[in-house]
Amino acid sequence: MIASTSRNALAKVSRPPFRFRGCLHAQKQTTRQLARPAFAVSKPSTTSNDDTDMIASFDHPSNICAASHLSPSGLFNHSFLTTPNAFRALSQSTLRRAEILTRRISRARESPHEMRQVVKNLDRLSDMLCGVIDLAELIRNAHPDPHWIQSAEEVYDHLCQFMNVLNTHSDLYEVLRAVLADPELVKAMSPEAHETALIFWRDFEKSGVNLPAAQREKFVTLSSEILTLGRQFLMETTSARPPAAIKPSELQGLKDKGMGERIRLQAKFTQRDIMVYPGSLQAQMIMHSAPQEEPRRKIYMAANTSTPTQLQTLESLLYARGQLARLVGKESYGHMTLSDKMAKSPENVQHFLDALLDHTRPYARRALRALSMRKQAHLNTPPLPIIHAWDRDYYCPPEPPAPPVSLPSLTLGTVFMGLSRLFRNLYGISLRPVDLAPGEAWHSTVRKLEVVDEETGTLGWIYADLFARQGKPNGAAHYTVRCSRRTDDDDEAGDIKFYNDSERDQEMVRMSKEFGFAQRTRISDREGVFQLPVVVLLCEFARPTATRGPTVLAWHEVLTLFHEMGHAMHSMIGRTEYQNVSGTRCATDFVELPSILMEHFLTSPSVLPLFDIEQNPVREAGNHHEDPCRSIDTHTQILFAALDQIYHSPAALVAGFDSTDVLARLYGARALVPYVPGTSWQTQFGHLFGYGATYYSYLFDRAIASRVWRKLFSHNPLSREMGEKFKCEVLKYGGAKDPWMMVSGVLDAPDMKNGDAEAMAKVGEWKFEDEVSMPGRH
Repeated sequence: MIASTSRNALAKVSRPPFRFRGCLHAQKQTTRQLARPAFAVSKPSTTSNDDTDMIASFDHPSNICAASHLSPSGLFNHSFLTTPNAFRALSQSTLRRAEILTRRISRARESPHEMRQVVKNLDRLSDMLCGVIDLAELIRNAHPDPHWIQSAEEVYDHLCQFMNVLNTHSDLYEVLRAVLADPELVKAMSPEAHETALIFWRDFEKSGVNLPAAQREKFVTLSSEILTLGRQFLMETTSARPPAAIKPSELQGLKDKGMGERIRLQAKFTQRDIMVYPGSLQAQMIMHSAPQEEPRRKIYMAANTSTPTQLQTLESLLYARGQLARLVGKESYGHMTLSDKMAKSPENVQHFLDALLDHTRPYARRALRALSMRKQAHLNTPPLPIIHAWDRDYYCPPEPPAPPVSLPSLTLGTVFMGLSRLFRNLYGISLRPVDLAPGEAWHSTVRKLEVVDEETGTLGWIYADLFARQGKPNGAAHYTVRCSRRTDDDDEAGDIKFYNDSERDQEMVRMSKEFGFAQRTRISDREGVFQLPVVVLLCEFARPTATRGPTVLAWHEVLTLFHEMGHAMHSMIGRTEYQNVSGTRCATDFVELPSILMEHFLTSPSVLPLFDIEQNPVREAGNHHEDPCRSIDTHTQILFAALDQIYHSPAALVAGFDSTDVLARLYGARALVPYVPGTSWQTQFGHLFGYGATYYSYLFDRAIASRVWRKLFSHNPLSREMGEKFKCEVLKYGGAKDPWMMVSGVLDAPDMKNGDAEAMAKVGEWKFEDEVSMPGRH
């Protein structure tokens, strides 16, 4: 699943915090499978005790429920956070503390000292709210206890409503405007502080803070409505579709003999049509192996048909977004959303998509012709029959991604060992398993990793919740639970004078302060004390057992773990003084770059020995072939990005807007596979909520990541010099620097600095070289 991308003035929280999960279509993608020579290898760092500890931590089933020697604690080592009611109390304490700090910022013009603290205090306000909201988002998705989930839902809704009010708070805005209008105050700011101030400024204006009071109230109402509609839409994207009725005679000749025989026996026993639910194993088997077209067509239709309610939910969401944009004087939601992204405007996105489409179309047409020839030979038809949507998986069945060389089975522990070794080679950073106190995690299978820099010490912590269980969301995700932030210059004592009732307020905010004061340390290479980041990785791998042994990962699962760890390391290394720009809190169309780049390392035989305890060199070349349908799938992803742009254009506000008609017309104009009348796939396009108007971002970052890989790492993937360059030009800044400047710096491409329409089109012309990413995995 993908995070929503709107950035609000006090935080990116009128949407869920950043989450990165697989696309609905990820299972249809495969890696680029080409034989590759073994490159010259930089000498890897030597084996350490941490490597063997990693294997023991993740691979030994007996360790899953091992007793800890640590004293009992609450979630994430917050001693008080032991019950759902305690979480509700934390929410109330945080809300009161936020109200006090809001009053302080609003009155900053009464004192020069307070004016100098405005940007810092806005970031503190954002941090104290985000810390609880982000935790609520994790709990409601990961916690197995329904009482905890209910408390998280309440906390999330309550604090987001308050955040929406703050985003239109005119006093806060006027104070910030006064700060930015004062040359002396601006001159005294660090570049990071100034960038943070500008982000707050732009986000306030995007939230309609300049509107009259009635319209500001409407902005808050619309924001809440969009949140509600979006969550409803996401629920409906995963709701079950009605089954398709398949006649037994339509399943003659199934290539899958085992399941095919079971289905035929079922039909013979019941003497009636077989009801096959979209998404089931039976449905997938039929789509891949049924020679007759009709059962595949039926399942496709069942899987891509929507109810009127589902269509109404989506179209109401798009209309509300359009209204919100018009309220703040923007032509469309796309124009409003993209103004602070790398793309800057829908027009620039179109330049990128057009260039990418022009590059991809010839390859996709060639692949489609190959499928048509297969269909011709299979059905003995006249030349080049039409390939329909239900033909794709039969004539070009998706093959599982595979490594570029032959490898032994990779357990979860050995993959984490390889990740730690890779980070040690590139950045001088290691992963170390650490003990969990009872109650610190939400499930007994959660593991905790300390991220350690060889020079500066602990960077932060990663909680790994990697095993599937009932009720846990599908896919993989990266959750930011706590961001980096400098804390020793907070001037907490200055808040006290703004308490209404000193003793009562002090007691009321005590829990929030205790929550905020956790996990701080003095950094040796930076001035001051910093709040260290905490992130959570969610996956759904098979759980190790005493009988089956350790969890063995398929190659696509290794790719997924590398991708998510790319996000995690961005959170760790992007240690900024302001949480609003730390780690993955950067432009949406830039945030996937580190995670996609991580996948490229798995294309290199030079990296693969890191998975071996003895670190033996890998020299045997693989004999894998390129997926002939990859270009078709990429072409389809480009169309989805174009559809997202249309849905968030002024068209969404036109009377009679019909999302299905828009889909049909787009396919008629630009698709290679014809639209199927009667279908409405868009109600399953969950990214329309999380990545509204920015779905192009993944394709965009794929192109940049491919370029970075080729220029920096392809010839020597373990180069510390290149690792340091990427770390210092990109990762360490988080969102505190213009991403076009970061791209320009890391690629030594000064012509990319401006990030104009020409730059967007140029990125569209870059090929997805050495590509391994599956379109849609975020």
